[in-house]
This record gives sequence, C-alpha cells and structure tokens, in this order.
Amino acid sequence: MVVSGVLALALFLMLSVKIQDPADPDLIAADQVYLPPMGSNQVFREETGAAEGHELIVADLRLPPNAVGEAHYHPWQEYLYVIGGSAVLDIEGMEPRELVAGETYVIPAEVVHTPRAGPDGIRAMIMRVHNEGDPVSVPVEVPAE
Repeated sequence: MVVSGVLALALFLMLSVKIQDPADPDLIAADQVYLPPMGSNQVFREETGAAEGHELIVADLRLPPNAVGEAHYHPWQEYLYVIGGSAVLDIEGMEPRELVAGETYVIPAEVVHTPRAGPDGIRAMIMRVHNEGDPVSVPVEVPAE
C-alpha cells in the first residue's frame, strides 16, 4: 500500500541519521540543536503526493519528567520514535509498555492510550498518515477508578 511505503520511507530517513561519537570533532554542539517547547509541536503537515486525500503529520514531542498526558486515540496508526528519555504507554487492553531512547512503537488506530513521561522526561518524533480532515487526536474521558 502506498501509505505504508510513505511511512516506511519517513521512518528510514529518521533512523538513518548517523549517530556520532562524542569524541568526533565534527559533532554538532548541544547548544546548536533545536529544542522545542514542552508539548507536542507539529513540525510538518502536508498532503501526500503518493496517497491522494491523505496527509502526513509529524510532531516533535517533548514532555517534562513524569508528565502524564490525556487519554486519547487517533483515527489512524501513530508511529513513535523515542530520541531521548523514556515513557510508559498505557494502552487500553494491554500491559503498560516502557519505551526508551532508540525504540520505536506503532500505536494501532482507534486504540485509547495515555502517555506518561519517564523520570528524565521524553523527546520523541511522532508520525501519522490521516485522511485529510480527520482529527489528529480524539480525547477520551476515562472513568474514575
């Protein structure tokens, strides 16, 4: 399917970035790396030429230590790549899953989940392909226990 090909290419490009040795003199200094504000920062939203009527959405997620997000779901799959820190995903019907830097995870479409940042916070890239006009996220009321 064309949509999965677009996502595979986007994930390949993100994962193929060379990890540099800190002793490398060509290493980019930490103060030269963009640090977005806390929260989910949409960095790309564009109609895909490969799948008419769909759009690719990319967000740079940064949450402080132990932050807990709202329970929600997405109409389509969500592709997560953790680039720093860690998080625990509480996914409806599944055991909580910890994700650490370098790991990826695909959250199925329409599955309620609640993100929780780890003790050092989290920085992650999130990708989605949606039908144009679909909401990016749908909040869900979680019954009190």
